[in-house]
Amino acid sequence: MQLLGSGMKEVEDNMLTFDEERRIYKIGELAKELDRSTLTIKKWEESGLIPKAKRDSRGWRYYTEGDIGRIKEIIRSNKYFVRTSA
Repeated sequence: MQLLGSGMKEVEDNMLTFDEERRIYKIGELAKELDRSTLTIKKWEESGLIPKAKRDSRGWRYYTEGDIGRIKEIIRSNKYFVRTSA
């Protein structure tokens, strides 16, 4: 993996390399943005409710701003993401 800056660039399938072109979010940052837990996001991904995250050579999940926008749209349009109060 070649380090060039704070962003990353997709190179093949779900693998990434660093690039300066765009902002990349780790799963914890995505969880904060969506007001959900990282475990919830992993479960959504495993069950196919949201697209699989891109991963680096260590297996860490990364999301672009475009990914976040798509996930937010899926959440808005899908009844399975509605929170219920206890």
